[in-house]
Amino acid sequence: MPAPFDVSSQRFGAGTPHLLEEVVRLLRPFWRLIVISTAAGGAGGLAMAWALSIINGALLSETSTGILLGLAGLCALSLAGQLISGIGNSLLGQRIVARLRQDVSARILRAPLSQIEQMKSPRLLAVLNGDVDKIAELGNHFAGYTTAFAIVIGCLGYLFQLSVPMACFALLLALLGGVLNHFAMRQWLVRFDVARDLEDQLQRHYRAIIDGAKELRLNRARRLRLQTNGIGDTTNRIADSNGRAFAIFWAADTISIALIFVFIAAALALRPHLGIPNEAVTGFIIVMLFAKGPIEELASALPVFSQAQIAFRRISSLSASLSAGGEDGASDAPRASLRFQHSITLEAVKHSFADTGPADAFILDIPRLDIPRGEVTFIVGGNGSGKTTLIKILLGLYQPQSGRVLLDDEPISAAECEGYRQLFSSVFTDYHLFDEVMACAGGEARVNAWLQRLDLSAKVDFADGRFSTTDLSTGQRKRLAFIQAVLEDRPILMFDEWAADQDPEFRRLFYRVLLPQLRDAGKTVIAVSHDDRYFDAADRIVHMAGGRIVRIEQSSRGKSGTHAFAPVDS
Repeated sequence: MPAPFDVSSQRFGAGTPHLLEEVVRLLRPFWRLIVISTAAGGAGGLAMAWALSIINGALLSETSTGILLGLAGLCALSLAGQLISGIGNSLLGQRIVARLRQDVSARILRAPLSQIEQMKSPRLLAVLNGDVDKIAELGNHFAGYTTAFAIVIGCLGYLFQLSVPMACFALLLALLGGVLNHFAMRQWLVRFDVARDLEDQLQRHYRAIIDGAKELRLNRARRLRLQTNGIGDTTNRIADSNGRAFAIFWAADTISIALIFVFIAAALALRPHLGIPNEAVTGFIIVMLFAKGPIEELASALPVFSQAQIAFRRISSLSASLSAGGEDGASDAPRASLRFQHSITLEAVKHSFADTGPADAFILDIPRLDIPRGEVTFIVGGNGSGKTTLIKILLGLYQPQSGRVLLDDEPISAAECEGYRQLFSSVFTDYHLFDEVMACAGGEARVNAWLQRLDLSAKVDFADGRFSTTDLSTGQRKRLAFIQAVLEDRPILMFDEWAADQDPEFRRLFYRVLLPQLRDAGKTVIAVSHDDRYFDAADRIVHMAGGRIVRIEQSSRGKSGTHAFAPVDS
């Protein structure tokens, strides 16, 4: 299997990639298929040009059986070449697209979480969908471009055979058309690039009409503003920019075709003065009129190449950004699993965000925090106190800018980060609910028991390793996410405001029944909570404010089983 295409390794000059160089790099793993497809397309095109020369000769002389058989053979070769080239290039285009999607997706999965959060999903989706589709369009039409190019080359060779002056006319025509399209391309590239920038904005608006569906229906003014000034204005600007680009293309294309007729008229007018035989002039006219179609096809490829060039640059820019951020230890290769024996410790940890200014800079500053094994730890505090950032560092999702994360008093290295994260299962406030259940002990019976216990069995079935639906209410979805986390059988579970969307019955079940049972089963639980009336369910409460731990309380169980909290050193 060819090695994955690494778009981040591309070298670009002056901020704009040379498309042909990038295509060569991308196609290198598929060179056998390329050679076969290109050779077939070229042979088909040359056969068509050769057939044209036979037809022109037959018009000026008596047609024999041999000529007809030769013409039939060339037509068959041309059709077979186009068929093989078309199929081969279609397969090639799809493989290229698959490899690009796999490579970019893998880079996103390996990139640090903080970098993905800063990039936001609209930009990532625009690359994975729009940019890759532009390259797919180029691959799907590449067979036609190859055949058309071969036909034009074959026709040019036939013109040299007919008459050198006529061939020089054709070369001059090609030169003028090339210069015209060069200057036109510079103009439409700018407009295509502007349209591509606007696609990121459009993706944000699309996310807003889906994620903000409820709010938009409750606020007519906002809905109309998004519809008119957001989607309406952005789509109009994209259409205007692309429309102007294509208008320039069609103007250049029309002028190029007009040049063909001008040169035909010039050949007819100058024939007596240049002493060109009538057969050569006739052949020139037939060839130029026949080549008009392939020339138009090659000209139509220019906007496709231009958009693919922009798409390559965007993909490479994204991949370079992801590579510059480094990897967070995620890898498809198996890693040695880590064991959690007695504690996780944050030691002299500091973390801040680069996109905040000095005036409003947030700094998480944790001199020391211990999370003992087998205990329930609550992390509490107001909004903006640093709870979420602390959680992400504890789980290995953020790397602290200074300080250390210790597992059983041993620092976690970059190479061990992936293995460290496998100790945790979590339900964040902005969790994503997967319908697939990874391997779990107890199988289907255990899953169904949990569905019954959390009152989901009437809504959700479990079969073939998947839940039948995730289309549930907010509280039900969160209960299903809880089941997912428990079934993973990791030693540490993290719940971020899990009970906030639950009915009082399930809130009480969570704090009074489920958390104690998880603790009794040897699990370590970290929970972000605002439910102060249930704080006694914790063994340890970490109070936060302004990015710092202001107080830690440790419980001591009395004979009655109640908890008495006492402050401990932080």
